Amino acid sequence: ILHPLAIARARRRNRIMLYVAWLLSAGLSVPQLFLFHTVTLRPPHNFTQCTTRGSFPQPWHETLYNMLGFTCLFLLPLLIMVCCYARILLEISRRMGSSLFSSRDLSLRCSRNNIPRARLRMLKMSLVIVSSFILCWTPYYLLGLWYWFCPRVMEKTVSPALTHILFIFGLFNACLDPITYGLFTIPFRKGWGCPCRHSPKPQPPSTATGSFHCSASSL
Repeated sequence: ILHPLAIARARRRNRIMLYVAWLLSAGLSVPQLFLFHTVTLRPPHNFTQCTTRGSFPQPWHETLYNMLGFTCLFLLPLLIMVCCYARILLEISRRMGSSLFSSRDLSLRCSRNNIPRARLRMLKMSLVIVSSFILCWTPYYLLGLWYWFCPRVMEKTVSPALTHILFIFGLFNACLDPITYGLFTIPFRKGWGCPCRHSPKPQPPSTATGSFHCSASSL
């Protein structure tokens, strides 16, 4: 978005970022193979669960492990999202404030009237994405911080059902992201899906203004 004409470099950069993401995911998931194990409770419960109970020599080891997960899964992604979308909004605002466009932005001149709408759409999408991430994950991690430092008080105050609901609500954020991107990027036209409604026929451009109209393919 900041460099729209650098398509070739963007594709190469995207591939590198995907490779790095997969390598980091594989590397960071290795410790879980040694920390998690199944624990079976004897009757009358007769319940088996995959947990980290008994995997840490000291209680502060488990607290440090949980805080590392809290930083990598919540604080760091939130910081990256805020920084990236802030740069995008600043770039769009800069283009809006500039009265002259460079030769690199020649293709944007014909759609100059669409820039305010693009900035507004990007602002809305940024707010929705960051807000949904905060809304979905903040209750769960606040509850987790409470449990990591005061487990007995938290277990007496909050029911296990509410804990499971908040965790599932946090995972729901991954389902909201593609829906949000689709709603803000796919053009939903008025009357879409209505077979009885027809779009007006395009008017042929006049000789005086025809050279200033941009075709739909160029936009």
